[in-house]
Amino acid sequence: MAHKGIIKRLSVLVGLALCLLLAPSLPANAQSTERSDGLEISPALVEVSADRGKSYVITITVRNVTNMPLTFDSSVDDFGAKDETGAPSILLESDKDLPTSIKTWIKSIPSFRLEANEKTTLNVTIFVPNDAEPGGHYGVIRFAGRTPGTNDAVGQIASAGTLILIDVEGEASEKLELSSLQITKNNKAGSIFESGPLTFVSRFKNTGSVHLKPVGQIEIRDSFGNNVEVIKVNSDKGNVLPGSIRRFESPFNKSWMFGRYTADMTIAYGTTGQAVTNTISFWVIPYKIIAVALAVLLTLIYILINAVKRYNKHIITKSHKRK
Repeated sequence: MAHKGIIKRLSVLVGLALCLLLAPSLPANAQSTERSDGLEISPALVEVSADRGKSYVITITVRNVTNMPLTFDSSVDDFGAKDETGAPSILLESDKDLPTSIKTWIKSIPSFRLEANEKTTLNVTIFVPNDAEPGGHYGVIRFAGRTPGTNDAVGQIASAGTLILIDVEGEASEKLELSSLQITKNNKAGSIFESGPLTFVSRFKNTGSVHLKPVGQIEIRDSFGNNVEVIKVNSDKGNVLPGSIRRFESPFNKSWMFGRYTADMTIAYGTTGQAVTNTISFWVIPYKIIAVALAVLLTLIYILINAVKRYNKHIITKSHKRK
């Protein structure tokens, strides 16, 4: 049984590694749309795999969703992880020369005007310096709308941006650790639960020099070794930035369970399909149902015992009368 479990886990790891290695390696990967009051930006996120000394062009669409004309200005700022949800923390007016900054890599974008509900597509040039350090470099291209005739400090009514994640080729460090794996119900962690549904909460720490996507699954088995369910981890393929911890929640929606369960996590990440594995066990004991059933059973036993006593007493009394 142990050999079968090891072989099964290895097969899952190999499959995940192949998915990462054989996935299309496009220079840029764009995702989603960001919208704020009066302004819509697409995409919200662009990922670029870059070589030093080369230029790359990305396209950004800006839409004025107000009912008035706006003039748009742009700026490039650094950003990091705000919290464990993966939300970005934009470092406005940072006077520090961060080693991961791309503020000087992006060609300035002239101000432009959009009428109400008008949109435009911009070609933004990114030049990666010859001396750029291998690994992750990050920034956000922000667009701010203002009413025509006002300056940057007055009349600004909208602001949104596109996050840029650049992976510069070279000997980058890809290191990811599983900080914790917990099971929660109603945001309370535990190992014994009354019922489902439950949530698996995994926290990954990036100790390397490039952003990483931990993707994989959790296989849940009952006390007899039967497969109950397989749930995905990081199905949205979110990134963990260097020096940060990111939390991923994987819902396990099965309601009725009983007994001991084992969950095997298998995660792959990085360009060579590195692996993270972990196993956690938990119990599901519907103690309220058990308590009610036990109370009913004890009541029935009490009634039965009293009925037998009354019957025996009746038989004895009847026997004495015959004498």
